[in-house]
Amino acid sequence: MEHLSRIEGELEEIKKRTPGSRRSFINGIWQGAGAIVGSILALVLLGWALSFFGLLPGFGVIAHYLQNVVSELHSGR
Repeated sequence: MEHLSRIEGELEEIKKRTPGSRRSFINGIWQGAGAIVGSILALVLLGWALSFFGLLPGFGVIAHYLQNVVSELHSGR
């Protein structure tokens, strides 16, 4: 009986230290968003580095096109 009481006390302590399911869900959302943003930044930096060294032709053309589109959107407003 004493052994079961000790186990119960330890389980209560573990329960206090672990976050609830809602907190775990929110943490999972943040980790997923961070992974997506980090992956996008890594790909952009890799593409920029490859185009800088001339290993990825055409990337500069696409970047110039997108820059023109953005500037037209801003000037049109």
